[in-house]
Amino acid sequence: MNAYHLAVMGAFAYAPFSTHQEPGRPYVSNPPPYSNPGSIGHVLREQLARLEKSQLFGEASYHLLYEEVPYSKRLEVMPYDPERYQKEASKGWRNPEDVHFLHHEQSDTQAFITHNDKIMLISVRGTLGLKDFLLDADARQVPFKEGTGQAHRGFYNAFSAAKKFVERYMEAFYIGQTIIVCGHSLGGAVALLLSAWINSNWSKDTQLYTYGAPRAADQAFVQSANELTHHRLVNHNDPIPGVPFIWMDAEWKLAAAGVVALFNSPAIGISLLLGGLLNLQGDPYQHHGEQRHFATRKPGSGSASAVMWQPNCALIDEQACARYAGALNLKDDMPERTAFISQLASFSEHSSDSGYSRAMLTTMLRWYSSVTERGGALFTRAEITDIDGLIRNAEEELASWRPRSFVEFRHVIRLRHDSRFYNKTDSELMQLYSDGITAVRQLSAQQRDALNRARQRLLNEADRKLIAQDIFGDLWQRDDISSLIEQWLAMDLNRKAAQLAQLQSSPKPTFA
Repeated sequence: MNAYHLAVMGAFAYAPFSTHQEPGRPYVSNPPPYSNPGSIGHVLREQLARLEKSQLFGEASYHLLYEEVPYSKRLEVMPYDPERYQKEASKGWRNPEDVHFLHHEQSDTQAFITHNDKIMLISVRGTLGLKDFLLDADARQVPFKEGTGQAHRGFYNAFSAAKKFVERYMEAFYIGQTIIVCGHSLGGAVALLLSAWINSNWSKDTQLYTYGAPRAADQAFVQSANELTHHRLVNHNDPIPGVPFIWMDAEWKLAAAGVVALFNSPAIGISLLLGGLLNLQGDPYQHHGEQRHFATRKPGSGSASAVMWQPNCALIDEQACARYAGALNLKDDMPERTAFISQLASFSEHSSDSGYSRAMLTTMLRWYSSVTERGGALFTRAEITDIDGLIRNAEEELASWRPRSFVEFRHVIRLRHDSRFYNKTDSELMQLYSDGITAVRQLSAQQRDALNRARQRLLNEADRKLIAQDIFGDLWQRDDISSLIEQWLAMDLNRKAAQLAQLQSSPKPTFA
């Protein structure tokens, strides 16, 4: 339930607090009331504070599982009283929008923050211009001054803006609550840096949820932040978690082993995959957190019917990222590379709404169906068969790799007129060829073992029995939980989502 609600909050961060403002003009905060449906101010102040159930979050329509609580336990929006809060107004907090909302034009970063007596919620949106970021990305790293390691320069600049905003809010309202941070896409990368800083300086009780987030920092940072609880959710066909590609900057011209691997086999599919993986593993960026993977059951079926599991195998976990990384690295011509990169921003699997929020909604419905109709079995037999098919396909593709001869390899790169191999002698090419084959064989052996472990993990997960607390947490202890769930399941959008999830029927409320 938390992962579903926070996926919606990640999509919600793309909304304005009050009204959409004209690009290029200085941002101006507005006083209440906030009447724009779906805006952050409207949902938090005009709806939730008045026990009205919101169904629109920005442009995304969802039904959350609401519970009625006393006013003191509702998510806070600062009262609007210019006379009473003159001191706060003199320091820049004139309107609730100034308190709860960040719009940083220089880094194109947006975030909102709110709290009650139990939690403090922070949702971060990265740049809206994902396409522009991918085309103009500077993959250089800068020191993470607030801790250990190096971070992506663009993400660090956005984090610096968010840090000032969050620090001011926490100084005013933090009383020991659990800190929950979420972010989608580039916002997830910024949320990671922000959460690591909060975890080190404010509260060890910090939880992070990211959806389709790129890699933000290096191994030293990742290791230093290993105490941070981070649930990282990734769609199978989402290429953005592979960003930033280190060869997006000047270093892309280097003829590394991963580049060579792309040319030394006629089996282009597996060459793209293995070559891309070699490059992803060889660059200085690393992922943080425990990954949950949405496996697409059938080609073209989309995230609504995807099944969440944990393969912990790069050949599956990073398949889309690796294939696109490999395909990108095949393109020596910069205009071709630019056109290819610009396509990555439009993948529906990366969408905060149709990609991740929808996948989490159907996962929650699927889990509830498991508890009420299948005795808690995490997967159906059909789902196990489909996921095992992914593993089997990966094994067969891995086995298909065969190296070209050196003569064929040399002919191919000369035929392509690839500038990365200009001025290379035959002996230098032979060394590159040999290094590439060695690297691929080592990676192949590692991935064969990883696929075996993934199959065993699938069987182990299939034996796991879900219980209601796995879905609803502490909410399950409420006396009125049955009526809350019954109302939620009856919503038309949720009934349709259950059909897309290919459940035999819409889940029915069942209570022990």
